[in-house]
Amino acid sequence: MLWSAFLMGFLGSFHCIGMCGPIALSLPERGVGYKLLYNIGRTLTYTLLGLVVGLVGQGAAFAGLQQSLSIAVGVLMLIIVIFTRYKHFDLPSTNVLNSIYTKVKSKLGSLFKSKSVIAPLFIGILNGLLPCGLVYAALFTALSMGSLQASGYYMFFFGVGTLPMMLGLGIFSGFITPLFRTKLNKAVPYFLAIVAILLILRGMNLGIPYVSPKIDGTGEMTHMNHSM
Repeated sequence: MLWSAFLMGFLGSFHCIGMCGPIALSLPERGVGYKLLYNIGRTLTYTLLGLVVGLVGQGAAFAGLQQSLSIAVGVLMLIIVIFTRYKHFDLPSTNVLNSIYTKVKSKLGSLFKSKSVIAPLFIGILNGLLPCGLVYAALFTALSMGSLQASGYYMFFFGVGTLPMMLGLGIFSGFITPLFRTKLNKAVPYFLAIVAILLILRGMNLGIPYVSPKIDGTGEMTHMNHSM
């Protein structure tokens, strides 16, 4: 399902224009290198978060619960999407998330004042920690991958999917009308619903190539070996 990670990141990057765009546009005009460092930082954070949830997913696979976890994650994603009436994908605000958000914003403020050439890298790293429904959705999916490596790859490709729009923010933003962005944003929850259904089918272990491959007792796909 790595393809879904890239598409989720790419489609979600139009949402990122509104959320992360102001941060990217606030970077000093010092060439493409600065923007690249910023986006490498975001992708690094996403990958590390994928490895964190991958520990849980790998533990579930070792316990023989990968199928159940995949179904549970898919059902939960569907419930969240339906509950929000297909307008967005988000989790309830909590004190923990609000505390992280406050600390990240404070640190970002000081980094923007820094003249260090690697400041954009750390800005991107911290930006990846900001509350974002699409990142949550990607992490949910990564959780069901069943291994540390697969979960890390999933979040890496999610980050890579956001790169085309975020790197070309200054170029493409002028061609993307608010109406076009709104339509794409409305399409994202439906795409997430499709991913959720695929996770449910995947967990049902139906033996259908690319959709519901057989998973053995160790959590390994018997013919795909996590290439999905």
